[in-house]
Parts: sequence; structure tokens; C-alpha cells
Amino acid sequence: MLKFEKCKKILQAKGGKYSDEEVKKIQKILYDLATIVDDTQKMKDGEKMGK
Repeated sequence: MLKFEKCKKILQAKGGKYSDEEVKKIQKILYDLATIVDDTQKMKDGEKMGK
């Protein structure tokens, strides 16, 4: 997971203005999305191994 300060730096790199609370929410959404992608890939890999 990206550390808070790194996430904030990336989000504000092109002049974006985000409060700490907004950065935390975006960080959580990105983490949740990555979890979904990872879980989906594991399911696909499991299906391939079962064939």
C-alpha cells in the first residue's frame, strides 16, 4: 500500500488540491480496487489450473 504522504504527493503533483481526508478516502478506494483486481486474478488463475 502507498504510504499516505506518497499518495498525497502523487495526487497533488499536477496542482490538484486535496484535503488529508480526501487523500485518505482516495487511498482506501485504490486499495479496495487493487484487492478486487487481485482476487479476480486469483479466481481466473484457479479456473485455469482446474481445467
